[in-house]
Amino acid sequence: MSRSSRMRLWSRMTATIAGGAVAALSVPAVAGAVNAPDPQTTNTPYTAWSGEQIRLVKCDPALRDAENGDLLIESWSGDPDTRPQTEFSTAHFFTGKNELPCASADVASLGSGLARIKFVATNGSGDPILKHQFLAIWMTFNDPVIHEISATDPTGGPAGSANEVGDPAGDGSFTAGSRNGRAQVTVTGSFPWKGLVATLPNDWPALASQLAVSSSADPSGDAMRWDIHDDQLKTEGHVAGFCSPVSPVGIDAVANCQGGGDAGPFSNVFGQGQEPAFGPFDSLRPHTLLSDGKLDSGDAPMPAARVDFTIAPNSGAPGDISGVGLLAKANKSNVYSRNGNGASDGSAQNLYAPYYKQWIPATSAPAPEASGVDGPASGNDFAGFLVDGLYDNWDIASTLSAAVPTDTSCNRTIGEPRTTPGGAQSVAVYTDEHGEAQVQFQPYAAGFFFDSLAGVLNANEGCDLQDVGVLGTAAISATVRYPYQPVDYPARTSSALAKTVHNLFNKSLSYYPKGPGAANDNVRIVVAHANDIDGTPFAGERVCFYLTGQAAGGTGFTGTVQTSKGPLTIGGYGAGSDGPNSLCRRLDEHGNAAIEVFASGGTVDVVSRFVDEGLIRDVLVDFSTGGSTGSTSPNGPFVPTSSPAGGTAPTPAALAKAFGSSLPDSVVKSAKAVSKAKTRVALSRIVRDKQGARWLIVRVNSSKKAARIRVRMLGANRRVVRSTVRSVRTNRKVRVLKLSPSTKTVKVVLAV
Repeated sequence: MSRSSRMRLWSRMTATIAGGAVAALSVPAVAGAVNAPDPQTTNTPYTAWSGEQIRLVKCDPALRDAENGDLLIESWSGDPDTRPQTEFSTAHFFTGKNELPCASADVASLGSGLARIKFVATNGSGDPILKHQFLAIWMTFNDPVIHEISATDPTGGPAGSANEVGDPAGDGSFTAGSRNGRAQVTVTGSFPWKGLVATLPNDWPALASQLAVSSSADPSGDAMRWDIHDDQLKTEGHVAGFCSPVSPVGIDAVANCQGGGDAGPFSNVFGQGQEPAFGPFDSLRPHTLLSDGKLDSGDAPMPAARVDFTIAPNSGAPGDISGVGLLAKANKSNVYSRNGNGASDGSAQNLYAPYYKQWIPATSAPAPEASGVDGPASGNDFAGFLVDGLYDNWDIASTLSAAVPTDTSCNRTIGEPRTTPGGAQSVAVYTDEHGEAQVQFQPYAAGFFFDSLAGVLNANEGCDLQDVGVLGTAAISATVRYPYQPVDYPARTSSALAKTVHNLFNKSLSYYPKGPGAANDNVRIVVAHANDIDGTPFAGERVCFYLTGQAAGGTGFTGTVQTSKGPLTIGGYGAGSDGPNSLCRRLDEHGNAAIEVFASGGTVDVVSRFVDEGLIRDVLVDFSTGGSTGSTSPNGPFVPTSSPAGGTAPTPAALAKAFGSSLPDSVVKSAKAVSKAKTRVALSRIVRDKQGARWLIVRVNSSKKAARIRVRMLGANRRVVRSTVRSVRTNRKVRVLKLSPSTKTVKVVLAV
């Protein structure tokens, strides 16, 4: 009988059934590995959600003589009305890998339960030549559990890594300049079993103890055959065969112990290196077997569930500041990497808890005998799966809704209105083999609902947000939906995570004594600072100082002053004047500019106008008290380290705006002050000119007119690219040399 006629006969003879699949491919041998049990000789169940179809596949040399096949439902623990059914047109014989003969058929159920399904193949004489029993489980959803990832969570990520979270306490409290937060959802499923309700993944070990069987004559190890995955822990230790060094722990911490990307190879307890380690588990694809040597809930092969993460929308009512931020992909290879930097790192032992990718539907895997949840991905009058093929866990499968930013009446700078939020507000993702999915929450997405905030608008088109504490809130919930076709069960929605985004906006004036002694008591350094709501400095902004009262005069200032937070080095440069008794400066890359104010006593009222923003500040400078200080901000001025707290480093564009193609000389202080100075490197900084070239700027303070400095240029891995000695003029900023692209950082010290 021809193969085509045998396929038609299989279709005619198939009975109504449900099921999971096993196969007849051999596990590839690995040098030094302990022989792994053939996963096809164990009845590890296939799992699916209600409404999904499962492709049952059996491959075996005996099927070369098969002329007929039957599938029999031997038992069903669910509602009889939802008893699984065969999709008859899918049943056929075919040839799999290695020229092995195979048989397959799809079965489906709209209900929940566990089915025992027997496949019987017979020859032309009607004699049985192969019998195989499948287990298949269909589940309904429980309420999804949503959780805010904190720094102390297992997946919180090391500080400074790509995986670091913006609310380390896990309380949903952010600033507009925070790193992204992450929301985690776990999905569980239940089905009726022996008059009770079984729930996966938790009940997997208990089911294994009751149901697991294999072709082995010794049943004592059958339950352990259901150990098919690792867990989600950072446990270390490996068996011999693939990883070294070996730890006598009896389990294998499934990891990329020889390096490599998210495809592996990943180790298992049989001393094998499995790749590509892409899910879901399929006994017909042996490289998906990632056993760790212990049977627990982590071994349950949870099918991919669709989860819709949603930020509750703003109502549009006056005063409503909710619905801020946006949702973005959380990269699983970052989340489950020991250093938090993911697959791009490539270092050994860094990646753990795969799979990082999975085939959706399972049968889209590139193997003719691939089994499990079947497609086609799209239905005719239902959405079906939103992806078709290899899915990068937890990629955004679909953006369901997105906000479009609109202008508000609050200007960032004159003529530049701030906007409402923009970006993805509701996204669909799929859970991984452990029933987990995560998304990132970006707290500052385009803007906020500024018209509902208590900001102060003025006639100069300024919008003052100084006294606004909270910029916006968000409530994020997760709805788990049946991933394929409609069923008679509702979607389930989690509780909501509350997010609060705080303001970092700061416009302030502070003043400090110039130094000790009676003469310096006649001088105060007045510092203007400006940073935006996310902590980003308004680098290059023009600020004008106006002196009133008993001021004898003033001049621009660059240099270092002592504050309660430590030394503050101030750059910037002159920007003309704005009429009598005024001095204008440009803010440096940290948002600071300063002037010296002279008076022999009394009080001087210094008013400043942040020209680009149209905002005003003033401070009363006390000259009647020696060494007095003061500030309009309870926190004083910003004291930079390398970049604004909670913000981002100044951009090349901001530096170019601030400094132009060359830096002006510093204002030279009185000869008396300079004569007392010790020779030291007061400032070293890398800036870009308007053409994008990077330059090293240095200031050396000294009583001498010149000094020698040693410059070490460091590249990747902090290796010295070049070292040179230069002579520079002192007590001013000077442009020392142009830096090559290979230079990442620079160290400047005095040359002996």
